[in-house]
Amino acid sequence: MSLAGKCILIADDEEGIRDLFRFTLEPLGVEVVTVSDGWEAFEAVQLRGFDLIILDVHMPRLSGPEVLVKIRELRPAQRVLVVSSSSDASHAFEQRVSEFGASACLYKPVELDELLSAIERALSEGGKAA
Repeated sequence: MSLAGKCILIADDEEGIRDLFRFTLEPLGVEVVTVSDGWEAFEAVQLRGFDLIILDVHMPRLSGPEVLVKIRELRPAQRVLVVSSSSDASHAFEQRVSEFGASACLYKPVELDELLSAIERALSEGGKAA
C-alpha cells in the first residue's frame, strides 16, 4: 500500500516523537500535521479531516482518551492509532483501545517498521476516513 497522498495528524507532547514520525512519513509522500497537546489535536480535527490520527495517551490539556472520545463524537469513522509510554504502570486504557475505536496501541519506543505496519493496517481497514 502506498502512503503517498495521505494526511496524518500526529498528536504527541514529545517533540522528538513528532519529529521522528514526521521525518519517517514525509519522504513517503504523507502530509504530516503535528500538534503538541490534546486540545490542539481536537481543534485540528474540527478544522479538517485526516486519513489517520496518531494519538499519544498522556498529553497536556486533554489526554489521549479524552481526545478520542471527542473525535468519536465528531467523526465516528475516524481511523486512530494510540501510542503510549511503556513505562506507564497502568495500561487500563491501552488494553481497551479497541473499545474506544482505535485500530491499535503501540508502545514507546516505537520501532519504525512496527509504526509503518500499523499505519498501513489502519488505513486498509474498512470504512472511510473522516
